Amino acid sequence: MANYQLAVEKRDKIGSSFVKKLRREDKVPGIVYGAGKETMPITVDLRALERALADSSTLINLTIGDEAKTVIVRDVQYDPVKGNLLHVDFHEVALDQKIETVVPIRVINEDQRPSDGGVVTPLLWEVTVECLPTDIPEAIEVDVKDLELGTTLVVRDIALPEGVAIVTDPEEAVVKVDLPTAVEEPADVEAGEGEPADEADSGAAEE
Repeated sequence: MANYQLAVEKRDKIGSSFVKKLRREDKVPGIVYGAGKETMPITVDLRALERALADSSTLINLTIGDEAKTVIVRDVQYDPVKGNLLHVDFHEVALDQKIETVVPIRVINEDQRPSDGGVVTPLLWEVTVECLPTDIPEAIEVDVKDLELGTTLVVRDIALPEGVAIVTDPEEAVVKVDLPTAVEEPADVEAGEGEPADEADSGAAEE
C-alpha cells in the first residue's frame, strides 16, 4: 500500500493566541519529532488532516516545503466537548529501524461460529507491536471462527503477520465467548398490595 501524501507548513510562532487564530482559519497546530532530532512545530490544514486520519495507510509522506519526512501519527488531541481536532503529533521514522506502535484489534469470522448461543465479547481493542515501519499492519485480526463456548482467547493466541511481534502482555485477555447473561424478572407484586382501599371499606373503617 502506498504511503499517504500530506503537505504541512513549518510554524515559527507558538502561544495560545496564535493557536486560536490558526483554529479559526481551519488549521491544526502540530509537531514533528524523531529520535535524536529537534522537534519541529508545524501547521496542517484541518480537512487535509481529517482525510489523512481516515485513510488506512499507516505511513505518511510528510512534505514540509522542500523537505520530506516519513512519519506515523503518534498522537491526536480532540476537544473533549466539541470533538474538534486540536493538535497532532507526527513521529519521524527510519524505514530500516523497528519501532513500537499501537495497532487496533479487528475481530473476524464471528458469523461463522457454531450456533451454540454464545456471544462474542471483545475485551481488548488494541495492542502494542514492534516491527519495521513498512510492516505495520492496519489492524491485528483475531479469528473467532473456532472459538468454543466458554473460551477466552489471550494475546499469545493471536496469529501475527510476518515480521510483527506483540509487546502487550501475552496473558492479557482479548476476546471471550459466553452465553448471554440472563436478566432476572422482578417479582410480581402480590394482588391487592399497595392498592388504595375502596371507598366502602374506608367508610366502614371511619364509622
